[in-house]
Amino acid sequence: KWRMIQGGNVEGVIVDSNITAEEGGRELYHEFSTLQLSQMALEIATNTTNHDANLLSKIHEVAQQAEKRIILTVGSDLRGPQSADACFNFALAGVHNSSTHLFQNLVRIGNHELKRAGSRSSFPTKSVLHIVEKFAASDIRREDAMELYQTAADCLEKKNYKDKMYIENLRDGSFGFHGRPLLWLWRFSSRQKKVEIDNEGNGKWKAAINWQDEFQDTNKPLVVDIGSGMGTCILGLASTSVSIHDKIPIEWSQCNYAGVDLNQALVRFGNGIALRCPDARKGRVKFFCCPADDFLSNLKSYHGRSTLIMLNFPSPYRLDASERGNLQLPSAENFMVTSKLFELISVLAANDTNERYFMFQTKCEDVAVYLKNECLSNGMEGITAGEKAVENIDNIYSQKSVPKRVKEWLRIEPLAERAEGNLFWSQPILPLDCLPETEVQCLSQNKVVHRCLFKYKNS
Repeated sequence: KWRMIQGGNVEGVIVDSNITAEEGGRELYHEFSTLQLSQMALEIATNTTNHDANLLSKIHEVAQQAEKRIILTVGSDLRGPQSADACFNFALAGVHNSSTHLFQNLVRIGNHELKRAGSRSSFPTKSVLHIVEKFAASDIRREDAMELYQTAADCLEKKNYKDKMYIENLRDGSFGFHGRPLLWLWRFSSRQKKVEIDNEGNGKWKAAINWQDEFQDTNKPLVVDIGSGMGTCILGLASTSVSIHDKIPIEWSQCNYAGVDLNQALVRFGNGIALRCPDARKGRVKFFCCPADDFLSNLKSYHGRSTLIMLNFPSPYRLDASERGNLQLPSAENFMVTSKLFELISVLAANDTNERYFMFQTKCEDVAVYLKNECLSNGMEGITAGEKAVENIDNIYSQKSVPKRVKEWLRIEPLAERAEGNLFWSQPILPLDCLPETEVQCLSQNKVVHRCLFKYKNS
């Protein structure tokens, strides 16, 4: 039933997901390490050929085996950063209903490892960073991780780590599910194969969504993230301490949040985080695996209003119809942002006297120009960026670098309209602790992001 493969520095395991963790009375925790069990759970979760309705229960069976393994070994088989690796794998797999505090125990083991060996010269600084960032990317609750973060700060100071702000953030409790730790999520999501509409059983949500089953209070305003990826944006907004945005007058703590994506593995991660850390998000956050058009059609029956719809870094279309470039990208006619999508958003706003907002951001300048013009032609009113506006996009590229796609686009269309002017924002629109993982990666790599914010205002 099982076969072993080499994976990194330890042996990884691929599980036949058609069997359960204890088939034939066989207890896996006697045979596999905690890290191997976490790899097993992640392999089940990311198996794109699997349509098993009991997939999540099988993932949790493996997690329960890991809990037993930790009780048996007291974490002695998790050395160095391996406890953080296991925690991150289980989080990516969507594990949430841990009966014996799996995640908290992994944090304790990580803290023990830092106290035992973190200050040694043989324990590299990057391993200390690896541990705290993977735990943070798993959205371990602050109260569960504070001792770990304090220990890590002590280790980094002893190693004369130069980033003093990083150490301060560990000490003051501001370190967490935002900023640099999200780069681990970006690396994972960027390796996922693009999912096309109608694959993976994505038509299943064409049936009506019962909103009362998804949210505790369906009268709350709804914030929607189309193409939500790992879900970091709305997970952050649902728990942010920022009350009202200066350009978007929304009280984030009073909203429900819905993420929509075609990748079931990414959706499972978001729902796992929302269910595992319910304090600020309980009954307010839900991720759906379905096409955007189907979700927006269902949104007509939501009792409250959709106060903000976001489109964060949609997969761009191919620039031409040739067979060159990234063939995973859709053709222009199969781009996820269609005229139908804008029509559905317009219908949602048609009979509402309240303002509704729409924002998008993308790394591709041609996509940004297309989306901006589509928004304006569909009756949206642009919100100007003021002093944050992009005055000259070429000046910004001169300080960073000109992407290959932009060069190719301007070669094809040398007189194309550019992503500049008072509707394009040069700085993040959302609170800094609520950025999607792709925006965090762009900021860390000094890459240009094109952003616009619009509103519907009915007369």
